[in-house]
Amino acid sequence: MGHFRPGDTALRREVLHGRPWSVTPTRVVLDEPGLLVVFTAPGTVFGFPEHPWPHHWRTLGRTHWRGTGKLQLHRPGDAYSVDLYWQGEQRRFAGWYLNLQAPFRRTPLGFDTLDHALDYWVPVDGPWEELDRDEFEQQVAEGKYDAAQADAIRAAGKDVEAMLTAGATWWDPAWADWAPDPGWPVPVLPAGWEDYPLP
Repeated sequence: MGHFRPGDTALRREVLHGRPWSVTPTRVVLDEPGLLVVFTAPGTVFGFPEHPWPHHWRTLGRTHWRGTGKLQLHRPGDAYSVDLYWQGEQRRFAGWYLNLQAPFRRTPLGFDTLDHALDYWVPVDGPWEELDRDEFEQQVAEGKYDAAQADAIRAAGKDVEAMLTAGATWWDPAWADWAPDPGWPVPVLPAGWEDYPLP
């Protein structure tokens, strides 16, 4: 499948147990063979297809993205994205959030993945920390992931911990100074988004 151009809309779809689980329209910032960068704009409305495992954001009534937006860096094959967060009207950079997820797979309308709950936070003014271990283990117990998947996610977490401990991060710190094009409208879900097939 082809690559996207800056400014294109790409649908970030989470697929759980072989069925679409959530869909977020994102704005493409950069799409190169070794790096896909997308932005989730403030106010972006999420799509939640019907699913036997209801999405927790849908259960909580979280219908759209709040805050200043987030930038996500993806390398092919990585079992995590590197997400950047800013705070306040001045967009003060807050830090890097390593979101464990299935390696992204391209689709005609964007890319597929699945959030794996376990995360790592690297603030600009302090040491890194692990997040949501209890939530992840609870999801394992409830059957969201099978034993092999759970082991692979734990191993990916160990790899991330080793990288952070060694200070061997690969991403360019200059991304912290990035800002969205003010002319970009908030991307929306296209007609028929519920029905586009799995790759």
